[in-house]
Amino acid sequence: MSKSSEIAPYIEKVLCEQDEFRAASPSVLPRAVRSIAGPVGALTTHLIPPDVIEAAIRGADWVASASIRKAALSHDFADLEACDEAAADVRRWALGYAVTGGGAAGAFGAAGLAIDIPATVTLALRTARLTGLCYGFGGASEAERVHILDVLQLAGANSAKERSAALKRLAEGRGKFAREDWQKIVSLTGQTTGSVAATQRVATTLGVNLSTRKMAQIAPVVGAAIGAGVNAAFQNDVAAAARFSFRARWLEVNEGIVEGRTDP
Repeated sequence: MSKSSEIAPYIEKVLCEQDEFRAASPSVLPRAVRSIAGPVGALTTHLIPPDVIEAAIRGADWVASASIRKAALSHDFADLEACDEAAADVRRWALGYAVTGGGAAGAFGAAGLAIDIPATVTLALRTARLTGLCYGFGGASEAERVHILDVLQLAGANSAKERSAALKRLAEGRGKFAREDWQKIVSLTGQTTGSVAATQRVATTLGVNLSTRKMAQIAPVVGAAIGAGVNAAFQNDVAAAARFSFRARWLEVNEGIVEGRTDP
């Protein structure tokens, strides 16, 4: 990591938080649910196949007008603390939607998954996209699309190996952006070769992750409460991964601090 000669106290605090996130283990919830639901563990890879996730990603409205909220765009992008506050607001918004949607879908058990999975993936994409906007990143490049999908890969990592690979891709991917990409707030539409490959990659990871989380959601009576909880936990993971990745880009553009790459 390279740093400028003087670092403000808030930047120091952020760097510590970035280091803590980078060193953290994958989300505990999928592993906990898997251990509790061990007898039906064989269903995990079949409950939500990767092609279902891939279809949900391709069908998601990445930049629906309802998702582009003024809270993400009305602050000073050069102020990291203000960017963090906007990202926290996006996280609260995502958790609220996740709890409501997950609870409603969970009340219908297995049948509710048909509605819940596309909604969960769409909300995750919007959360990652909006978090990027909070830090001034919203270009229409292929690298930007892949970056957002890699954020989902990080959030959905099921093992330390998957998490490490996602962190490495995000760090390497930051080298593909020019400074001019900062504060370029435009629409992201369509997919080309790179994002198609990233979509297929993240679909497999999320297929396992979401299946594991939602196995308990099909239980009668308690399904609504569990659905709300697992959806909120997943969106929290997405928001945390997005904040980490876009903070790293902000630090590189604005402070000359390169995280996680030996070759800045």
